[in-house]
Amino acid sequence: MELRHLTTFIHVCEFMSFSKAAEHLSYTQSSVTQQVQQLEAELGVELFERTGKRFSLSTKGLELLPYANRLTSLASETKAVISNAQKPSGVLRIGAIESTCNYILPPVLKQYLKLWPSVQISVRNATTLEIMEMLRKNQVDLILTLDKKIAVPEWNTAWEQPTNIVFLCCPAHPFAGRTNIRLRDILEENLLLTEPGCNYRQVFEHDCAERNLEIKSNLEIGSISNILDFTKHNFGITFLPEATAHAELQKGNLSVFQMEDYSMQMLIQLIYRKDKWISPAIRELIKLSMCMGSDECESNAK
Repeated sequence: MELRHLTTFIHVCEFMSFSKAAEHLSYTQSSVTQQVQQLEAELGVELFERTGKRFSLSTKGLELLPYANRLTSLASETKAVISNAQKPSGVLRIGAIESTCNYILPPVLKQYLKLWPSVQISVRNATTLEIMEMLRKNQVDLILTLDKKIAVPEWNTAWEQPTNIVFLCCPAHPFAGRTNIRLRDILEENLLLTEPGCNYRQVFEHDCAERNLEIKSNLEIGSISNILDFTKHNFGITFLPEATAHAELQKGNLSVFQMEDYSMQMLIQLIYRKDKWISPAIRELIKLSMCMGSDECESNAK
């Protein structure tokens, strides 16, 4: 069984496309097709179920995929160890939701690239469910998400860090700086909400439903930066991860208020697959991101 055939099979699974896998591997499409056919012939099974131009992984293909990932990962690890290639290099693929991608990752990646400029970083921004699916398909090496505790048997959590979801308003709003607001009170305000698939919005909606409270918001905004702009111009109030509002709070453009009967906390989590070899590039990203927000981040990373 040739490793290049397994690598080709993995990339076809990642893209669910022979042509995209061929483009990524710099092969012709016919070469990719031939390699998959040779692998199928060697194993005596069909790895994909084909219906016209559409195809999907067969049961045996699904069984092979984790073994293929482990074998290719072991081959990469062996090559790095034997050749003593312990310096980060190559491509590092990260999946992140908007909150972590736009407000948490940038300072980490800025410092990382100062330390390891030979690493090529690819960041994919999507919803939590989408980046989890990317990790399952091995389309990313790590995911950085903000959610309740994610526990998948096949995955490891490199680290997790609790963060508050804060309630925000314009400094001129009557709620500004107060600590005795009730949950029922904020539902009478114009509540600026993220998109429906946002995890902390879903938690908030669930918690309101548990208390038989109805959300009456009439403004839904897909971009966090736009929500921050709308809030500081007093179009309404909102709730967001603390890190996303930090800069505007420092400038005095926004104010935090607290409720006497409600609060929300979630976890920033950096997750990777258990069958993934922790390359030097991945190892250093984990180490650097663990001290996220610390003034000693640079010295610790070195």
